[in-house]
Amino acid sequence: MKTASWMAMIGLMLAPATAHADDLAAVYKGQLISFIIGSDPGGSFDPYARALAEHMPKHIPGAPKIIVKFAGGQAGGLQVANQMSNTAPRDGLTIAMTQQTIVHNQVLQPQVAKYDAREWYWLGNMAPVRNMLALWHTAKAQTIEEARKVEVVIGATGPSSPTFIVPNTMNRFLGTRFKMVMGYKGAADLNLAMQRGEIEGRGASWLSVQLAMPNEIREGKIKPIVFASITRDPSAPNVPTLAEVMTDPLHKQAAEFLSAESDFGRSVFLPPGVPADRARMLRAAFEATMKDVGFLADAKRYNIDIELISGDLLAKLTRQIVEAPKEVLDLVK
Repeated sequence: MKTASWMAMIGLMLAPATAHADDLAAVYKGQLISFIIGSDPGGSFDPYARALAEHMPKHIPGAPKIIVKFAGGQAGGLQVANQMSNTAPRDGLTIAMTQQTIVHNQVLQPQVAKYDAREWYWLGNMAPVRNMLALWHTAKAQTIEEARKVEVVIGATGPSSPTFIVPNTMNRFLGTRFKMVMGYKGAADLNLAMQRGEIEGRGASWLSVQLAMPNEIREGKIKPIVFASITRDPSAPNVPTLAEVMTDPLHKQAAEFLSAESDFGRSVFLPPGVPADRARMLRAAFEATMKDVGFLADAKRYNIDIELISGDLLAKLTRQIVEAPKEVLDLVK
């Protein structure tokens, strides 16, 4: 009787959880989840998106299919952020990943950033991604000091992108003479422009260079001169961070503010207003995927790093950025 009573009690305790899982399975079974990417295919977003879409469904009740949709990376993926906040369905069937500058752009470009990232529900970050500025081997300057003396043509996608923000910050605070040419569609487009001699360098993530141009790195045809990140990149330990090259204390604070974007790397989020039970379940599924053997095998095959940053931490960082001290914001703006 005693054993039977305990079993009955345990059954009662588990029943709501089981019923809840069944309810979510009913919602997601046979459904398609749209995974919107604020980038063009072919860059470093591509393997992360495809690996997640391949393996995350097995951790979602009902095992829906995830469809990757590349929306383009112009303007730092702002269009995806605006879409997620204003027109995306709030039923848990739309997730997104866009440029890591997106939280900063909320305060730096409020005239076009029609969203509040504090309202998003972050599932998590697959890996921090360090932005940088790299120069092609034929560029007239090969160091920061040389770039103070001669004009160097840098390709960029748009003013909201790290391809513009990093060299522009250096021009303003360090006196470099980078000339930005905007309108390129993404990392692949910028790489071709360098190889054709249209531009002499480009920014964005160092990972996108490592994935697309490993031979050029090995041959010394392209090299980073600065990283917009909190820490130095392990693959280029002698290259300083943006904050490290600043001499003015306030400029250093501004550089640290801008570099915080690296922690958003390849982050995935939901629009505001998704039912809490679906949001929590999707976050749990995302975190389970980060430990999934098949997912990690694909990550190794694609040559991408996986270093989970929790959704809770991303939410905290978002608030810190959006609510940063006025003197730092004024300088960065």
